[in-house]
Amino acid sequence: MATDNEKDFMVDLAVIATDISYIKGQITEIKQKLEAEYVTHDEFEPVKKVVYGLVSLILVAVVGALLGLVIFKP
Repeated sequence: MATDNEKDFMVDLAVIATDISYIKGQITEIKQKLEAEYVTHDEFEPVKKVVYGLVSLILVAVVGALLGLVIFKP
């Protein structure tokens, strides 16, 4: 016959096993979402370069316009 300590230990093992199977399921779900929904670094690099280029162009235009206003006062 099993003692109370052994029964408690078996219950604890069952709970731990259930928790681990739940965690495995969650990890599998997270991996699937990462593979399906998120952009990789290689895919994002061209977009990043275009956006940085446009922002740089706009900033150069603004700074140039401000310098033009300061240098050529009407």
